[in-house]
Amino acid sequence: MLFVLPFIAVALAFFSNVWQYIPDLSIEQRGIINLPLLLGLEGRSIIIVNFIVILALAYLLFYVNERYKVLAQTTALPSLIYVLLTSILIVHLNFSNLLLSIVCMALAIYRLQAAINNTKSNSPIYDFGLWISLTVLLSPKLVLLAVWAFCVLLFSGRSTVKDIMALFFGLLTPVLFVTFYYFWIGQLELLPSMFVDNVFAGEFLRAIPTMETIRLGILAVLLLMSLYNIMNYYPVSVVNQRRGILSIVSLLLFLGVTMFVVPGNYYDFMYVLALPLSFIYAQYFVTHRIRIVGNLLFLLLLASCFL
Repeated sequence: MLFVLPFIAVALAFFSNVWQYIPDLSIEQRGIINLPLLLGLEGRSIIIVNFIVILALAYLLFYVNERYKVLAQTTALPSLIYVLLTSILIVHLNFSNLLLSIVCMALAIYRLQAAINNTKSNSPIYDFGLWISLTVLLSPKLVLLAVWAFCVLLFSGRSTVKDIMALFFGLLTPVLFVTFYYFWIGQLELLPSMFVDNVFAGEFLRAIPTMETIRLGILAVLLLMSLYNIMNYYPVSVVNQRRGILSIVSLLLFLGVTMFVVPGNYYDFMYVLALPLSFIYAQYFVTHRIRIVGNLLFLLLLASCFL
């Protein structure tokens, strides 16, 4: 499956090209950290770079599951689902910092799973906080992830004072460097207002296209089935699997709240939500007991990706 993923992504991107590229669908993501290289991307260049990032993240998801056994078995299914959920979106996106912020969020998930499986070291927690901080600095609209970072420690088995302090210093390190940079260029007084303006840039979600409403309905049904399955499988799963999958469910919760309390773009939010959804959906398809129902729901997932 890992060898087939690039071909699947290319095919999806090719067929999705029947829709015209519309750069106005996405709000430009300017964070506290900005990279001129990404800000200068236009048209097809964005699709190509995004395509490369999608594949890189898909392989990272497989590595995380294979090494830390987040799911009940070693499988490339989360990677496949992530490609299915995101490949169609790449023609609708015109963003800059959002691209790197999702990469940082994936690396934060990787270090969180490492912290859950290695309770003797605080280094993974520090790295987890550092990547979360970089995620927020690159895309301030994901500011609730800083709150999630502290909340997720409560049920990850890493809630001692040392763990919390390691997380705090991890979150603080990039902030200190960025603060020093703005002090060095003489714009330190602009930093707080710049962050707030970036968080509240754009408009709140009011109306979603009809076809997207249908797609969201299908994804919501699949999510409810997956969450119900996680509850049923929870008593028989090992401790680290419980903590790992619950951390991802909590991430989805915070990102879902962000979608409605922070102004932004629907396609941007769906691109971010695809990361935790890929693990949650894969958990259902790996552990479901009724094959006919599982096959039917997977067909619904495929349909939602093409709507």
